[in-house]
Amino acid sequence: MTALPVPADLAHLVAGIWVLGGDTVPGGLPYPAVDLLVMPDGGCRLAGPETRVRQGRLPGGGPLVGVRLRPGAVTGLFGIAADEVPLAGTPIDAGRPPRAPIDVGRPVGSESGRPAGAVGERLAGALALVRARAGRCRVDERVRVVLAAMHAAPGAPVEQHAVRAGLSERQLRRRFGVAVGLRPKSYARVVRLHHALAAARAALARGERPDWAAIAVRSGCYDQSHLLAEFRHAVGAPPTALLQGGRFLQASAGRGATHSTHDR
Repeated sequence: MTALPVPADLAHLVAGIWVLGGDTVPGGLPYPAVDLLVMPDGGCRLAGPETRVRQGRLPGGGPLVGVRLRPGAVTGLFGIAADEVPLAGTPIDAGRPPRAPIDVGRPVGSESGRPAGAVGERLAGALALVRARAGRCRVDERVRVVLAAMHAAPGAPVEQHAVRAGLSERQLRRRFGVAVGLRPKSYARVVRLHHALAAARAALARGERPDWAAIAVRSGCYDQSHLLAEFRHAVGAPPTALLQGGRFLQASAGRGATHSTHDR
């Protein structure tokens, strides 16, 4: 998977952009975000958030292009609640986005960090589709506050986040589902995995062996056993198996043709 920069004018709606080639979905962590997918034939689909890693074969005909939407953006852009977007994906806008140049102040091409050719055209179309609807997109600010707090303290109780946002737990669950597509606890579980793996990679970069017991606690798990159980539930493997690879999750916050189950 190749990660690409997000145009500055769309950074409030788009968390990341990726291009995925090959025959199968690569291993890695699940992502609790809605993706706008551009298929090899140019058709557009929305794919729901993951709590377990996706497995399966990619569609033929060329790389898959993905625009990872920030929580709440899918509702404002496409008029659909995130918890109504199927994990397997659903087509939008009769399947084909408009074509337009990528306006990021640099020419399209490999030297600029942007893909050239057909992939570049498909990405340009997806970004044009988002831009055309961006003016009327409104995001739930209270959910945004909760999301920031979850990333800062993924082990904090959901009721604590609700109180800080001025919501009841029931209100938070409802609004969180519309904006994110998952229950707050399900989202936090995935965030903990990404925090833990990032901490382990940071330790390796310093030339240190990851202290999984300490990482588990800092990531919001009870202990190392709890952390390992969460990884096996979501990935089917221990975190050490992912240290050399894995996909990316933007800290603020397609994929295959087949899918896994997840909590809504």
